[in-house]
Amino acid sequence: MFGRSRPTRPTHDAEVIAVTPLTSTLVRLTSTGPTLPGLGIEHPTQWVKLAIPEGHSRAYTIRHHRPEQHEVDIDIVLHGNGPLARWASIAGPGDRARLAGPSGRYSPLDGATHLLLAADESALPAALTILEQLPPTVRVSAYVEIAAPADTLPIATRADLTTIRLPRNGSPKGRLLTDAVLTASPDPQAAWLAGESTAVTTIRRHLLDTCGYPRELVQAKGYWKQGEADHKG
Repeated sequence: MFGRSRPTRPTHDAEVIAVTPLTSTLVRLTSTGPTLPGLGIEHPTQWVKLAIPEGHSRAYTIRHHRPEQHEVDIDIVLHGNGPLARWASIAGPGDRARLAGPSGRYSPLDGATHLLLAADESALPAALTILEQLPPTVRVSAYVEIAAPADTLPIATRADLTTIRLPRNGSPKGRLLTDAVLTASPDPQAAWLAGESTAVTTIRRHLLDTCGYPRELVQAKGYWKQGEADHKG
């Protein structure tokens, strides 16, 4: 049976209706459910707890919400040996899940005209929800670590975007992203960082202690941790 969700979070029964591979490590699950129009996605990076019948659950960003069609898209990284990644790797139409939420806050970093964005593929769905809502007046330097060059996804944004893609090609996860940001110019005024926990912590410390970023203008979240199958960030 489904695991318990926090009572303060509305829950929504959902059924997978489509599975779309996006890259070698990222798959999109499109689900439908009778109460999904009331999910209430109000800003970028909002997430739900996705619970599977075996009782496991994990937080995932809502990539798209289509209330009129009673549908949501959730993009899941197929890395590691966590129970949700295993489930997503074999999920198909008709499989059921439960969504609890949404949760999460995103501060728009008001006043910043240049944003540093750093993410690996686990954080790419959330990063894309930010980029899609930025105005043309914001300049973005985006560092994106991916598994291989073929895993590049299109980025839709009105912002003045410069993207530095970092294919690992077998390098340890998080190393390229960390090295690239630590050797970059600290010109941006604000930062949004997410991905492997150790990499995010290292980058955040560098921006605060070495580059002098204001603490309130650095948003950082470790989505997963190397060596842990089910890290709770």
